[in-house]
Amino acid sequence: MKSKGYLEFKEGFATPLTNEGFEILCQRICQEPKIRFCGIINSLGRIITGGFKDGIQPIDNEGLRRMLYMQSTLELSMKEEFDDVLGNVNYISTLRDNIAIIIIPILQNFHLLMSVERNADIEQIVKKVTNLFVCNGIFEKNTSDITNNTNVDFSTC
Repeated sequence: MKSKGYLEFKEGFATPLTNEGFEILCQRICQEPKIRFCGIINSLGRIITGGFKDGIQPIDNEGLRRMLYMQSTLELSMKEEFDDVLGNVNYISTLRDNIAIIIIPILQNFHLLMSVERNADIEQIVKKVTNLFVCNGIFEKNTSDITNNTNVDFSTC
């Protein structure tokens, strides 16, 4: 029986929703092909946990990395201003010349930030991560719009 507040992976591994648990989640997500970085960002734009896939060279300038984290928080916050009218933000993707960036709001005041290879299937990545979060009760907001009309297998939930 699954317990809310735990992340369960196919191998039967589970971890509590703590900084250490989110670190394990980010490491697990980074094992997926095409994912370069995965981190949990708080409402102040600070990285709580996460990191780059082995072999990926991050932006050299620590200040620029922090600016990217803050920018993701600001972008999400600005889009959430329209939630009452347009509905909740499910995810944001930005396609750049060299990479794509994905922002997924998770718990209140936190979001998942990923950088992926430019040719990655963004929708498939979002579906996989969303499936993991929905099955484990991590999402605070209604995320049914993300997973409707998809081929995500919820039989393992």
